[in-house]
Amino acid sequence: MGARSPRVLIILATLALTAALTLGAAPLSLERRIAPPFSLRGVTGETLRLDRLLAKGPVVLDFWATWCHPCVEEIPELDALYRRYAARGLTVVGVSADGPRNYAKVRPAASRLGMTYPIAIDEDGRMQQLYQVRALPTTVLIDTSGVVIRVREGWHPGETRDLEAAIAKLLPAPEAPAR
Repeated sequence: MGARSPRVLIILATLALTAALTLGAAPLSLERRIAPPFSLRGVTGETLRLDRLLAKGPVVLDFWATWCHPCVEEIPELDALYRRYAARGLTVVGVSADGPRNYAKVRPAASRLGMTYPIAIDEDGRMQQLYQVRALPTTVLIDTSGVVIRVREGWHPGETRDLEAAIAKLLPAPEAPAR
């Protein structure tokens, strides 16, 4: 099979997912399984590799899009978690599921929304396929051993409290202030 454009791959992945859901064959849950490894290029040029991120601490992957209202509403809460726990090892990565027409909107949207955590674009849909993303937003929490602790599809105000509680269990205790 020769090289295919990202657009064709996205269409094929969408058709396959639609067929699977129509036939009642829902994807397996990733919870309690080893997270699929990945290497993504961030919008600022950095390489984001799961193994390197996990070496610092737990990882939250947030699959979102600029046109997704619940995604945009969730971002301030995720950014607050990142700011609160980054010093203790938490990494949050925003994985944009925007299509080719919206690639140019991702970086300005991230800036406008005040996103301080790394952002990458899932240009070929591979990350969404690897992480069995069926809806946006989808949030995946991975512990330092690489096991997916939880997957949440969709978002409603206040739901981030449950995610924060799960994150807090994975982080080392905060350092006591020096006397």
